[in-house]
Amino acid sequence: MVRTVYSPEYCLQYLEQYASKETFVIGLILGQTTDSRENVIHLARTPEEKSPDNAAETEAFSGSDKPEVVRSLAGVSEAWIADHAKHVTRMLPGGMFVQGIFITSDEDIFEDPNCFSRVKAIVNYTYKSLNTNPYMYGNCPGVAERLVLHMSTSTKVLTCKSVEVGSVKNVLARPVDWKFLPKPQQWQRLDCYFEFDDVYPVIVKKSGISVKQQFQQILESAQKTIESSVMFIDGELKTDSEALENLNKKKKLKTNAKVTQQEALKSMQVSLFVPFETCLPETVEYLECDGSIHFSGVVSSSVFLYPKATVSEAITAVKQDIVRSLASRFTMHCDALIDDNLLPEEKVCFNEPPRRVLVPVGSLFLCDYLFPGEAPAEALLSVRELLDLQITEADVVCDVETPADTSEFDALDRDASSEELLATPQEASQFMYITGICFALFVLIVSILVHYYDTIVVCLSKMVSKSK
Repeated sequence: MVRTVYSPEYCLQYLEQYASKETFVIGLILGQTTDSRENVIHLARTPEEKSPDNAAETEAFSGSDKPEVVRSLAGVSEAWIADHAKHVTRMLPGGMFVQGIFITSDEDIFEDPNCFSRVKAIVNYTYKSLNTNPYMYGNCPGVAERLVLHMSTSTKVLTCKSVEVGSVKNVLARPVDWKFLPKPQQWQRLDCYFEFDDVYPVIVKKSGISVKQQFQQILESAQKTIESSVMFIDGELKTDSEALENLNKKKKLKTNAKVTQQEALKSMQVSLFVPFETCLPETVEYLECDGSIHFSGVVSSSVFLYPKATVSEAITAVKQDIVRSLASRFTMHCDALIDDNLLPEEKVCFNEPPRRVLVPVGSLFLCDYLFPGEAPAEALLSVRELLDLQITEADVVCDVETPADTSEFDALDRDASSEELLATPQEASQFMYITGICFALFVLIVSILVHYYDTIVVCLSKMVSKSK
């Protein structure tokens, strides 16, 4: 059976735009695979490599070196494509993945053995690279093939095939039926807000402790909590096999009202509830800690699914989205740190990972992240470079998450500062001892006055009478 892929028509115009210039272009295919359908949402051209010697991935897309023009597949760096895929995956909501690569060139990449060998090397390297961080969900579970879409710059003929990844055997390219849709694809949106308010122990070693290691522990714990949670849609527990498009219809049938197309695609509100028994560990291990991390905040989630997708697929996508968002923020935050160590002498340390904003792509939204103090214009640079999209600052949705409230941290900081003005433990015990003695004397004096109150009054009255 031939694999069928659906994509918006503007993707064809996007390919023709580069093919008409007769230039070599390589990029990523972004989309979603469900049991009912495989949809492509966008084609994102990979920026030209700025570092010819394959610099570290954290520096690659921020380097200032002059881009190196690549004119054929032979000059493409697998690491550079994989790095682009990592950055783009951070911007994808749950349920969306990098499905493969597209190429515009005058080479016959499927018939030329050298070209096809390079194609297999690129998709396999990207696959392995995205697998290095399981919390990012870089590869679509259960999908062992990647799409390779090619448009000839000379004939303008479009060919798509799938290539198996993660296999050591001789891989063959299988034909794929690629269909362009004249009308915009419809999506079912699910919105969720998940709140975190947990405390984690900190054990400082002689060499200090890594912020990245602490965040990794938090991420591991958060992932287990989210996976154990139960999802409700619009306040109700739904059957896993039910299609999303049927949920609103059933809701309207209960009220004897007709369902319009706009109402059927209205956003669904999702809630995740963690069972109480999973909140407590099976065994409690008491450790001597040097401090604690208070992990607090709300993560916004907006997931888009094909309406015929099932509730089970929606649950997976929402949970993926929250964990992927946390992993993205922690990675970006740690990459931006000057010092990755929490030293023992630091009493209070405040870390604020970037917050999430939404950016439109066709009829749905992807996301980006803004650090404290950054304006929406910063998101335009990422969208332009990583997604090859031209949007305006007004298109960026910035109110899905609010900046962190630092008032609690300011209070903790003041408390920590006041602690430095206090006496040592020995001096503090002496102070408490002296205070106790003074309080005891005060109580004794008051008791004597109460006990001899009548006598004192009589004596005072006699003294007064004698004076008269």
